[in-house]
Order: sequence, then C-alpha cells, then structure tokens
Amino acid sequence: MKTTPLITAFGFSLLFPAVCNAQVIDVTLDTTTMDRWNYPFNGSPGSRFSASTFGAVELEGFDDRDAQLVVGFDTSGLIPVGLGLSEYDIISARVIITNTNGDEFRYDPSYDPHDSYLFLDESLDADAGRPVEMYAMGYRNGYAQSSWGEYTVFGGTPVVEPTQGSRNAFACDFPNGVGVARDVSNNLKDEFDPTPIAVATTTAASPGEFVPADSDFTLEVNTCDDAHQAYMIESIAAGELRFTIASLHTANGGSGGGSGDIQYPFWYTRENAIAQLLGYTPRLELRVRVGGLSDYNADGSNNLQDIFSYLNDFNAGLDDADLNHDCQLNLQDVFVLLQAFNS
Repeated sequence: MKTTPLITAFGFSLLFPAVCNAQVIDVTLDTTTMDRWNYPFNGSPGSRFSASTFGAVELEGFDDRDAQLVVGFDTSGLIPVGLGLSEYDIISARVIITNTNGDEFRYDPSYDPHDSYLFLDESLDADAGRPVEMYAMGYRNGYAQSSWGEYTVFGGTPVVEPTQGSRNAFACDFPNGVGVARDVSNNLKDEFDPTPIAVATTTAASPGEFVPADSDFTLEVNTCDDAHQAYMIESIAAGELRFTIASLHTANGGSGGGSGDIQYPFWYTRENAIAQLLGYTPRLELRVRVGGLSDYNADGSNNLQDIFSYLNDFNAGLDDADLNHDCQLNLQDVFVLLQAFNS
C-alpha cells in the first residue's frame, strides 16, 4: 500500500452525529455453502468430490473456458443483509482452494494475454504454465443468484452446437460499467482480455514448476476495482457471495472432461470427505465494514476517537484506511472520512 507522510492535523470543521452503529466484521468460512463443477457434461453437478478447470481453446462448439468451478458462501448469519449498498465496504476478500492432483500442471501466478493462447508466441507469455483465475458470476436465460444453484440445468440453447454459449451461469467481468456483466467464457474466440477478480497464487511451487498435490492456492480479490466492490456488496447484501474459478489449461476434447495426459488442475469440493477432514474445502476470508464510515472505530459514537483511530491505521499503512479503494493512502482517503462526518 502506497502511503503519504504522517498526517497530524486538519483544517476542517467537524460535526459529530450521536450514534452510527458501524462495525468491522471479520469472516472466516472453512467451507462453501455450495460448490459445483460447472461443466456441460457433468452428470452430478452438485455432488462431485473434485472439480477440474480447463479450456477447450478455440474449439468450435465448446466454450473456451469449458470447465469452471463455482463456489458460494452464505454470509447472511455473519453480516447484516438488506442494508443500503452504501452501508457496506469491502476491505479485503480472499478465497483459498486446494488441488487434489500433483505434478500434472505448472504454476503460473501471472495473467496471460489472450494472444498468447492464439499465437503461442513466447514473447507474449515468457513463463511456463497457465494461471488459475477467479471471476464474478453472471446469469442468463431468466436465472439469477436467487434461482440458480448446484443442481440447476447447465444451459439453454447453444450459440454453436453442442454447448458453446449456452451456460446459464458463467464467469464474467464488467467492462461496460458496474453491474453490466460480460461473459468471459469465450474470450479467445471473441479476442478480448477479460479482467479477473483475482489470479491464484501459491507458496507450494515456484513459477513454472509442477504443483504438488494438496497445495493451497489463494485468490486475493482486487477490492480497488469499483466493479468488483459493487459485485461483492450486492452479493453480501443478498446474503451470499459467489465466484467462478476458471482456467485455460489445455485439455484434449471429449465429453468425459478431456482425454490424453492431464495438464490441468482438479480442486477439492465440500463433498470430499478427505477435504473435510484435512481442511482442503474451498474457504473464504472476508473483512467488511458495515455502517457509516464516520464511526471508524465502531464504538457507536462519532467523535475525535474515530479520527485518532483512523490516523493510526493510515500511518500504519493498513488496508482499512484506504476508504476510496484506489490502493493508495493519501489525502483523498482523509477527505472521504471527513465528508462522512460532515454529511
């Protein structure tokens, strides 16, 4: 986090409302509420013990990001639901997943541009392997987060037979503004670079090395993206946070999930007894501020103690103090706090 020099004084007039009911909530969920291998030929979508992610790269009739993993976390019992969207502030969010297979795919912690898949030009992607990415979720064919689940039918009428462009729930980004979802499942055919909400990293292997089994991968959400903030806030206000995990690892075609040598990851799901025992199910770590920013220390009152608490976090370079979510700490963040007081 980039930080400006120490701030010690303000030339502003502050008004102090009496009570604000603000709080910072740390959430740790050791497993999903739902997860699904979102793959067109999956005969048991909500009850598999593992789920792979791979691509059918430019294969006509199939999505480029052919096998996707959906993870969902019920936050309704931990974070208040139904508040105004301005009452939520995502400080940090990460998902951790664990692979079941070892020494079959290489670790790549960096985003690979779409041209690197199409032209296989090493100058476009100098490192070995392909990244694992996480995206927001979009829906079509009349489905929404409230109506699509683990056992919902995979898709409707395909754009190209047998399954291309048909999935009812898909990995998405928001290039046209907050809330306007774009399906990224065929970004190679459509020749664009999507914006993942996170790219997976691990300490179990160095870039380019084969990944051992049972390696934790962390997907740290870029909360400095306004569209990502909005997506997560809307989800939490509705009581459940969902993501789609996808990759473009090579898989030879076929309705059985790829043939030939496996070069792509498999991930533990919540249904896997070994994952439950060893803590390998997909999990969530989330830090959310709920309520008005002016009660920064969440003691139920707005006073100078909130200013002092904020300055302590600011000068310590904590993410909590990045109030405008631009991944920098500067006077703009202070102005956000003061505006909250004076409004």
